[in-house]
Amino acid sequence: MIRRSLFVAPLAVACLFASQAVYASPVSVLSPVNAMFARSKTIKFELRNASASPMELKAGDTVMTLKAGETLAVNLAPGTRIVTNLASSDHPAGTLVLEVSGSMNGTTVTLR
Repeated sequence: MIRRSLFVAPLAVACLFASQAVYASPVSVLSPVNAMFARSKTIKFELRNASASPMELKAGDTVMTLKAGETLAVNLAPGTRIVTNLASSDHPAGTLVLEVSGSMNGTTVTLR
């Protein structure tokens, strides 16, 4: 009987630690190095000002001026928001013109 109780106590302690080790996270996590150096994808499209007045737009931190009837080639990351920087006859300052998405690649966006 004493032998059985001496065997059960270490077995119970071993099971207690083994159950926690099953759910533990691995010691070393391998992260792919090429993911750190990957270039972010950009969307290339054109903005065309079809209004009679010039427009000043802000894309991220970059300010762009579109004269009346002018077309401007743009290369921006997806999710970039283009807003009006100055008020014009058609758009008040700070209004959202568009948000860049992958479906805009190679297109011309006409602004009025």
